[in-house]
Amino acid sequence: MNYFWQAVHALVAAALLLIFACGASAQAALSPSVGFYYGDGAAPSGFQDFDWVVVNPGAQRLPRDFAPQQKVFSYVSIGESTPGNSAYADLPASCVLGRNSAWGGKIIDLAQPQCRDYLLHKVIDPIWAEGYHGFFLDTLDSYEAVTQGAARQAQECGLVDLIAAIKAAHPQAELIANRGFSVLPKIHQDLVAVLAESLFREWDQATHSYRQVSEANRQALIAQLHQAQSYGLPAMVIDYMPTQLNRQGWWEDAQKIRALGFIPYVTNAELTAVGAGAREPMPRHVLILYNSAGPEEYSTAFANGAMPLEYLGYIPEFRRLSEGLPKAVHAGEYAGVVFWSDGDPIDDVAGLSHWLREAKKAGIPILLLGDFQDDLDAGLYQALDMSRPRSATEASAQIENASKEMNYEMPIQASTRDFLTTDAPSGSKVWLQVRGAAGAQEAAAAITPWGGYVLSPYVLTTLPNKDTRWLVDPFALYREALRLPSMPVPDTTTESGRRLFMAHTDGDGFVSRAQFPPYHIAGEVYMHRILEKYRLPFTGSVIVGDLLQGDRGLYPALAPLGTKVAREIFRLPYVEIGSHMWSHPFNWPAIEAGKDFPGINLPVPGYKFSPYMEAVGAAEWIDKHLAPADKKVVIDQWSGDCDPDAEVVGLAYSAGLMNINGGDSYISKKDSSITAVPPIGIFRGKWLQVFAPDANEDYFTNQWHGPFWGFVNVIQTFEMTDKPHRLKPIDIYTHWYSATKQASLSALEKVYDWVLKQSITPIYVADYGHIANNFFTVHVARQGDGFWIGGATSLRELRMPKKLGYPDLAASSGIAGYNDTPNGAYYVHMDGKNSVYLALQPKIPQKPYIVSANAPISAFQENADGFTAQLDGFVPVQMHLANIQGCQLQLNGRPVSASSQVQSSAEHLRVDVRCPGA
Repeated sequence: MNYFWQAVHALVAAALLLIFACGASAQAALSPSVGFYYGDGAAPSGFQDFDWVVVNPGAQRLPRDFAPQQKVFSYVSIGESTPGNSAYADLPASCVLGRNSAWGGKIIDLAQPQCRDYLLHKVIDPIWAEGYHGFFLDTLDSYEAVTQGAARQAQECGLVDLIAAIKAAHPQAELIANRGFSVLPKIHQDLVAVLAESLFREWDQATHSYRQVSEANRQALIAQLHQAQSYGLPAMVIDYMPTQLNRQGWWEDAQKIRALGFIPYVTNAELTAVGAGAREPMPRHVLILYNSAGPEEYSTAFANGAMPLEYLGYIPEFRRLSEGLPKAVHAGEYAGVVFWSDGDPIDDVAGLSHWLREAKKAGIPILLLGDFQDDLDAGLYQALDMSRPRSATEASAQIENASKEMNYEMPIQASTRDFLTTDAPSGSKVWLQVRGAAGAQEAAAAITPWGGYVLSPYVLTTLPNKDTRWLVDPFALYREALRLPSMPVPDTTTESGRRLFMAHTDGDGFVSRAQFPPYHIAGEVYMHRILEKYRLPFTGSVIVGDLLQGDRGLYPALAPLGTKVAREIFRLPYVEIGSHMWSHPFNWPAIEAGKDFPGINLPVPGYKFSPYMEAVGAAEWIDKHLAPADKKVVIDQWSGDCDPDAEVVGLAYSAGLMNINGGDSYISKKDSSITAVPPIGIFRGKWLQVFAPDANEDYFTNQWHGPFWGFVNVIQTFEMTDKPHRLKPIDIYTHWYSATKQASLSALEKVYDWVLKQSITPIYVADYGHIANNFFTVHVARQGDGFWIGGATSLRELRMPKKLGYPDLAASSGIAGYNDTPNGAYYVHMDGKNSVYLALQPKIPQKPYIVSANAPISAFQENADGFTAQLDGFVPVQMHLANIQGCQLQLNGRPVSASSQVQSSAEHLRVDVRCPGA
């Protein structure tokens, strides 16, 4: 028996479309995934992955706070009182049969009508009034500890009457019973499920220990659960296991329960963990603690550490320690914890050390990076089985051993100035061993039983020109230290098996004159030479101050012409409209702080900076004066230093506007390190500022000082962010003034010509903004012999390690196909459903499927003899199909010759594949 002492505010994902239960009974295959959380405060996000969740009632956990597709059950103890719960404070003494010595509850006399009335009116009715329509009824059998014979029969009759009274008072109530097998024949019609605890592993509250369940007890419980199933009720089982690194063994135990035909849930004794059940949520958040004092985006942890984690499919969650320690973490809540010390002192060494000890107890892997030697106390080092690294004076030092994961972007040089004597914990894999001249040893990097560490200066190094290089392979470091499992991960670079492509232009220079005949303004030249020539999806923006007429504008003589050209551009069917602000702030933090000095923004006559006018008002002005009737501004393109605060970014989102800019990947032969590749974006409060995937022409032309043909080198960026890892989509990001010079315009044409030779899926920049946001909300969970993916509606591509096998298309739901890559992974295409199931198999699929396409797949239905798919793109659809020999093919209802290579003149395409005899 277990109790909720407080629990759960949870956001929950969509209802299950397909539960894959290989080896289980039909009953289990049709059953929901169920999670239980008894911890304090809000539930970890992993509880979004369950169809049913049991919570303790309370203001933080009202049913309206959950997704409408999920069933929320309130915990109610009806056989005994819950210690500390005020609902039982006035329980009459005459209703107390005895006490539960192990848990401290008062056993309630269910034979007495007034005691049953107390439970109904004082405990259950108030919960119902809060909106709960489901109840998990615990402690049904408590009376068995203190009654026998006729007295026990009276209690059983009272229990039956209580459940009948609950259903009479609340006919819509859905009830789950914890055991109650003795009265099941009389109450089964009032239940939606039966639960029992401890089939293979149990918790002994008396001895505070975990232990195996005896075979006799297991067989007896199996018989009782089969009895429940004989009434057509789903049978659930909770097993209890200790928290170990990444919940080791929990999924295996859940699979054993599932194989017997029962709905499993495996968790810790306190039920505070994200457990393993019919689904095991795969935590995607990694908590990064750092101690630099500056803005988050300038910290080493963010600037260098975030992107590799995102590539691996994980969400870095940053916490500056000067703002206080985060709340205690639960098992399964985070994929790992990283403490990245960059030398700033820690104010609360004891507090941080205690927090990390608790994270270790919860089985969450820990990675220590940098100058952490003095930031942790002796107690933590003891818990880590590691001696505190201590400075030692050495005349010289040499690398005694370096694993293949070291020397990643440049060779490591042993440091005497930073020499620290330390040994790795027993059982570690030492990645870097440094030996001093006097014989002292420094195990400078290691993968340990609890995670791993890398000491400074062997994480990153800064070159004389201020460029940064990784000394350790960050992808391998995160994978090994955090024990990241093999699973399909959400990918923001690819869709329908082809690399994403987009293009956007900031508003700068729109009315600047071209420096070649016939000297049109840049917007007009760009329109004719680029937009009308290539006819690819394009997002263009203007600065309102440039186009205001009369004494309100910056260029009153050019504003009428600029307005005319802007309207022509925005009428083009392949152009999306963006806003580049009202006055183009150059220094967002300063202007937001109320400062005013020349150059802080464009000097628009009579205008005073307003966050609303920049983020929303400018878009509204463009809608009114420039946009055609069937279009509106859909995106804000940040200006200047691209450093808006949470208020400004929030204003954009609240107005329904996506956003882009900042970050900028500038990796090239000039700076070949992946440290030049930024993360997807940065959170400003709760709002994501989406970074531009690639740098604009300013970087390649020395801030527009020349060479003006330099933007052609962005092709190096596109190539280096594709191999050996595809880190970014392709984004041709420019300003209008690129059309003012022949050299820059020629470079831009060469870039477009290169792009057209690539295998791409063109989209608009606002679409990418939605994909970027969706990356942080997608859920992945193990289920059956595959994976469930929840909430992947805008982001529709998974990157899956090949060692997992191949997609089992017949058993999957919402999976349209996959494409091979040379990087040890498959790109798997989803169709945008809120709930997708990816089944796996060891053999290459023989059914027809989509290998790749240049358009997003908006719907897919697998049929017995083929499939039907809907593709909605922005250019004429091209598609590569597999396994269609002998099949019949229709495009938009018209039969065509079946071919693996499909070419259509339509941008929206319904594809029907039928394979007779398949």
